Amino acid sequence: MADRLDELQRAVRELAQELRRLEARVRQLEDLRGSEAERRTLARGTAAGPAPATVGPAIAARQGTIALAGWTLLVLAGAYVARALTDAQVVPTSIGVVLGLGYAAFWILRADGRAGRGERESAAFYALAGSLVAFPLIWETTARFGLLGPRAAAAALVAFFALGLGVAWRRALGVVAYASTGLALATAVALLVATRDLLAAFAAFLAVGAGVEWLAYCERWLPLRWWAAAVLDAVAFLVAALVARPGGLPERYVPLSTAQAAAALLALPALYVVGLVSRTIRLGRPVTLFEAAQGTLAVLLGFGGAWRVLSASGGSVLGLGVLGLFLGALCYAAAFAFAERRAGQGRNFYFYSTAGGFLTVAGASVVARGPSLPLVLGALGLAAAVFGRRFGRMTLRVHSALYLAAGALETGLFLECVRALASEASHALPAVAWLAALSAGAGWGVLATDASAPRSGWARVPQLLLALLVVLAVGRALQLGLWAALGAGAAGDPAVAAALRTAILAALALGLAVVARQRTWPELAWLVYPLVALGGVKLLFQDLRVGRPATLVLSLALYGAVLVLAPRLLRSEEGRSS
Repeated sequence: MADRLDELQRAVRELAQELRRLEARVRQLEDLRGSEAERRTLARGTAAGPAPATVGPAIAARQGTIALAGWTLLVLAGAYVARALTDAQVVPTSIGVVLGLGYAAFWILRADGRAGRGERESAAFYALAGSLVAFPLIWETTARFGLLGPRAAAAALVAFFALGLGVAWRRALGVVAYASTGLALATAVALLVATRDLLAAFAAFLAVGAGVEWLAYCERWLPLRWWAAAVLDAVAFLVAALVARPGGLPERYVPLSTAQAAAALLALPALYVVGLVSRTIRLGRPVTLFEAAQGTLAVLLGFGGAWRVLSASGGSVLGLGVLGLFLGALCYAAAFAFAERRAGQGRNFYFYSTAGGFLTVAGASVVARGPSLPLVLGALGLAAAVFGRRFGRMTLRVHSALYLAAGALETGLFLECVRALASEASHALPAVAWLAALSAGAGWGVLATDASAPRSGWARVPQLLLALLVVLAVGRALQLGLWAALGAGAAGDPAVAAALRTAILAALALGLAVVARQRTWPELAWLVYPLVALGGVKLLFQDLRVGRPATLVLSLALYGAVLVLAPRLLRSEEGRSS
């Protein structure tokens, strides 16, 4: 053991002496080059007058860059000295690795000192040289020598990334930040390929992403966020796909439990949500394209990947739904309690309110399944309508209509009503569909009777959507009533059924025109011509095809009456409103 220590001490002394000799030689060369340049400059000045002021600094800058490149090569040469001692078994491999990593850390720290003395260019070269030593050495130590496990290698990678990023932030060295981030990402990808440890690699990518987000919070080097996010999203997709595959993880991959995979995937949206909130709420910055795109993608990959992983293993996804509802509520709070009350936060308000709506629907879809989901969506829609009317919020009116429409679509109300009124085949609606129709009618009533709501334009679109659902449900109810009154024979006769459907569409169109004439509900008038068009298409392709002369008389007469009366009623309504 004493012999080994003596050999190690002797090797370290020889390495230090060699570095000192190289440093002295470079300084001699720099002095000779500088004195020769001075002599030439003086000679030119004597013969042809003073030289331009820009020639000397330009030459000096080029010479300085060349010298710094030489220093970088010398630093790399020193690293290869340690490598040569290890290959020759002068020192054990583990000691050689420690020496190499310490050597790299020394040069990165020396870069910080150089930058502190104003020598920014030499600091950038030293930090780059140290990083070029550290990151490849981490990969080689793990993939080739097997001295570091995947988790230890990830920890070492994150440590050197943090060291380089700290120097870059402290001394405002952008090139060091870009080099450290690029080398860390490339090394982490190489470690993932070599070790097949998804959790270790994903943790390293998350750490790199967190460091870059911290720089963004400090308003430093924002383009780095795209680099880290692209790689992190790809690895998150890989984790979800491999863990959820039917046969489990492929061979050679380090085992990863379902809970670990789900937690890792949920860390992705957590990272970018924290970064988003920090910049937009705390600093008051507007939402950028990166934050809108990456925030959405991170939520989709994180929650979607966790849901897929848990579902594939038979685990419960109820917690994901509750978390989605909680985040949706936080987004609504951020929109209405913070963004709306601050000047210049319009973009942030729409982003947070939209995110709150999507997260709420997604969370409700997981928590409430089957017949209970339309009821939950209907309750959310009515609550949004009441609050939208109470506080005069157009955003809540829109969300109310979307919640109620989503509940109606979930029950099949919309498609079944259209099919029943326009074609021959239809299915019975479940009770929950009629509850969804009643919820839509109640929501339309709350919004339509709001005196503070706009009376025209795009602001009436929420009422239009709800009115369409109500009209279709009323048409379906009229059809069922006629079928019950006339008996199964009339409903089973294609000609009679087609004429009755035409009669229902005509009654709906004329009824809407009359109501729109009496009240200031323009969305009802907007529905008249679509119903007339639907009736015309149905008349051409259904009534004329299956009808008899007796039934065609009714169909043509009713449709002709609609074409005559509906425009007159609507013109009267337009003249009265103008």
